[in-house]
Amino acid sequence: ANEELRSLDKMKDSMIRDVTHELKSPVAQVQMAIGLWTGEANKEKMDKEKAKKLNTIIDDNIQRLKKTIQSILDLSVLESGRVAYQKEDLNLEELINQVTAGLKLLAEKKNLSLTTRIPDKLPEVSGDRQEITRLISNLIDNAIKYSESGEIVVSALRRPRKIEISVKDQGIGLSTPKGNYDKLFDRFFQERSSSEGSGVGLAICKGIVEAHGGKIWVESEGKGKGTTFKFTLSSNNEEKKVS
Repeated sequence: ANEELRSLDKMKDSMIRDVTHELKSPVAQVQMAIGLWTGEANKEKMDKEKAKKLNTIIDDNIQRLKKTIQSILDLSVLESGRVAYQKEDLNLEELINQVTAGLKLLAEKKNLSLTTRIPDKLPEVSGDRQEITRLISNLIDNAIKYSESGEIVVSALRRPRKIEISVKDQGIGLSTPKGNYDKLFDRFFQERSSSEGSGVGLAICKGIVEAHGGKIWVESEGKGKGTTFKFTLSSNNEEKKVS
């Protein structure tokens, strides 16, 4: 019991350090912008263009703070094991097509092609519809964010007793050494310090997949050569055959 308490204390301390670090930058930018904005407001003649830029900086960073805080809350709930998953039989082809339809406009705005390749009569899987939807949405959103051209393909394959889903892009790829790819799923890990994300999206994806008894990983040929995120979910049909 004491060992478990010490482990929880370490996790808490680590989370506090990570959260403090993650929130420090947007808070500092908001403070700076407010200070400059106040200086402009006190002038006899305000530079409207400059005021507009400062307003944008403040608004963007407030939105970033809100998104980061919500992501941290979501991750803390997942890591605590308190999520009550409402599992049901899911038609993956239908679910994937619904998710991609909702994100196609976002992809088209960046001149990206978003397509699906799902085999006929794909077995159903057991999962929480909302969480699996969030998982696939996060991976596609990531692919869109880190791609400037080309195609994003969401596909599925039958594997023994499971279904393998992948989201492949032709984006910027990974600069992290292959032996360290697992770090991408650590909370607050970011390959690029300039990234606008909260750094917990992939950690949330990992939590969802593992809660469903699956595995998630990433493949890439390196920087500038695209990225493929893959995860597995248990196949209902295969489970029935085994039983």
